[in-house]
Amino acid sequence: VNAASFAPGAPLPPGGMVSVFGGNMATSSGGASTVPLPLTLGGASVSIGGISAPLFYSSGGQINAQIPFELPVNSRPQVVVSQGGALTVPEGITVAPTAPGIFAKNQQGTGQGAILNVQYVLVDASAPAAAGDVVQVFATGLGATNPPVASGAAAPGAPPLAQVVATVTATIGGQPAQVQFAGLAPTYVGLYQVNVQIPGGLPPGTATLVLSAGRTTSNTVTLV
Repeated sequence: VNAASFAPGAPLPPGGMVSVFGGNMATSSGGASTVPLPLTLGGASVSIGGISAPLFYSSGGQINAQIPFELPVNSRPQVVVSQGGALTVPEGITVAPTAPGIFAKNQQGTGQGAILNVQYVLVDASAPAAAGDVVQVFATGLGATNPPVASGAAAPGAPPLAQVVATVTATIGGQPAQVQFAGLAPTYVGLYQVNVQIPGGLPPGTATLVLSAGRTTSNTVTLV
């Protein structure tokens, strides 16, 4: 599933971060310590459509991986986890051009979003955003970028930054919000950053935020 939204059965885009759930998938638990990301972690590897997926984290019950950018869109590849010569039963997924998911503080795709202000402080009740402020929304699943970035590799940390090819839009409190930048977060792997300006006229209190990319819409999170 999408590692940010956890939407069940939803399509997954090339370059997106995903979570694979199962049992006895890895011999140890831990995160990747090198970039480019490894293709084997904790004794486990993940094949998607015959292509090895870069791995962020592995444990017996969960593996976080990146969908390889090389996979063609509108395909239905099989996902197989291997460990110690043993293979899981193949699980089919659908690859779509985009399938945005916004990361949330509770790591379940709901409630307070992973949204920072320009001082890199979490936007919440103790550090609310006001009309006109620009916030940084962290997400995954926004698809291909220009320039392209290799699977498992870090995004460029200096211009030209890897900007999303698809059109990305945002709403805050149901109102259109201006997107100033949408692309891979500089120096990160598979993490997208969308800079959005808070529109005027919002009532005080908590507002909802939704991203759209291409023809797909993200989960709904909140900001203050």
